[in-house]
Amino acid sequence: MLKQRIISAAILAFVIGLLIYFLRDDFLTYLVALIASISLLEFLRVRFSNLISIFILIFFLILLAVTHLTFFSYLFITLSAVLYLVSAIFILSFPLNKTLLKNTFVWACSGLIIHLGFYASIFQIISQDDLSQFSLSIVNERFLIFYIILISILMDSIAYFAGKSLGKRPFINNVSPNKTMEGFLAAIVATPLVLFFLSQEIFELSVLTTIFLLFAVAIFSVIGDAFASMMKRVIEIKDFSNLIPGHGGLFDRLDSHIAAFPCFIFLINLF
Repeated sequence: MLKQRIISAAILAFVIGLLIYFLRDDFLTYLVALIASISLLEFLRVRFSNLISIFILIFFLILLAVTHLTFFSYLFITLSAVLYLVSAIFILSFPLNKTLLKNTFVWACSGLIIHLGFYASIFQIISQDDLSQFSLSIVNERFLIFYIILISILMDSIAYFAGKSLGKRPFINNVSPNKTMEGFLAAIVATPLVLFFLSQEIFELSVLTTIFLLFAVAIFSVIGDAFASMMKRVIEIKDFSNLIPGHGGLFDRLDSHIAAFPCFIFLINLF
């Protein structure tokens, strides 16, 4: 199973990496919209009929168009960041809130908001001619996309391997029993440390602000993963689909990234 996961992840990372690097801005925007749409559809189909899921997806595609307006772009990013912060409380108190989370309106709105925030975040990066607006000294927006993805990958990988070798105490056992406190602590310390010196070359920010930014995005990636696990437990499924061998669906694979991107853009705009 682990071998299958590694092979699938490597192939997916290679293909997506090539597309991110080589596609023109407009085609990359379409690709992100497609990825967000597939991920949202997976999230919807486990709770709604195919017909209702398609109707909600059409509404999502309409909202994607208004995301290109600056006000709505910031609005969706902010709503997504706030939703993940609130979901942290729900994660800690689960399953006491299971009935509320299963509510169709809550399910549909949460799916729409997090995917709109994900798309809007990447669109903001792609559409910037001058990244100094984001307190960045680099000029390649593709590098910034890879950098944010790397934060989530490091968090997930370090937590997994540290948890396997050192883990004894459960972490958020109510939504993800396989995760350990030791794995989480190792990842939340190691990820900012590994990326700190690279970040100093990228960000025109103070040392403390850079550390806070890395720490916050790392925490949000954990919340994103836990949010997906919680929603799967609400309706008692293992994966949102079987699209990717060994990983489940696209949303299963992207859950931490979908949370990390809005957090990064929200905070970097504040700084």
